[in-house]
Amino acid sequence: MASQTLAQRIYRGIVVDSVSMENLPDVHITNKNRLQVSVTNIKGSFSILASPSDTLLFTCLGYRPVVLPLLFEEDVVLIRLRENVQLLANITVRASRLYPNKIEDRTRQEPKRMDPLQGFISPIDYFFWREERDRRKLAKYIRENNRTQTYRQVITDPVVMGIMTKAYGISEEKYFELLTQFNLKFSAVHYATDADEIMEALHAYFEKAVNR
Repeated sequence: MASQTLAQRIYRGIVVDSVSMENLPDVHITNKNRLQVSVTNIKGSFSILASPSDTLLFTCLGYRPVVLPLLFEEDVVLIRLRENVQLLANITVRASRLYPNKIEDRTRQEPKRMDPLQGFISPIDYFFWREERDRRKLAKYIRENNRTQTYRQVITDPVVMGIMTKAYGISEEKYFELLTQFNLKFSAVHYATDADEIMEALHAYFEKAVNR
């Protein structure tokens, strides 16, 4: 029992939507082997006490659950939850461009870093450095969100879903399935700033995937 306790450590991570890559708050994390539970915060981050032999269960309303054995995982993980798709009303699309809507600027400002003078005065202040470490992590997430904002606006636009489902004769559930696969295979497109370039890549992949 003592060896099991010593083997425990804190696992941290972020939970995101598998399609939009948006951070997901209020995701419940349960250690299936013990009594520990956790919930993601507003930024999608979580921490939970577990050992490498444990298994975590991620659940969230509207999403399919994910079971994660920790045996070969690092102590920092990224979890993608797939939405439990509900069919919506049909959408009529009329557009002359590949992407018909306007891209909005949703750039967020990064938090300020530690003042160099403060770092010189208290170089061994544990709590101070922990705060700075968390600030840098948040800045990294904000930079990532800023860099991928065009892509996220395009793929989460219901008009785009209407275009793709109509063009390739697929259901909305199939659309999200293919979009999840596209996210995993073509991560470079996440950083594109031209909406039409993103649409061209989506069309090329969907045409190949549907007709193979």
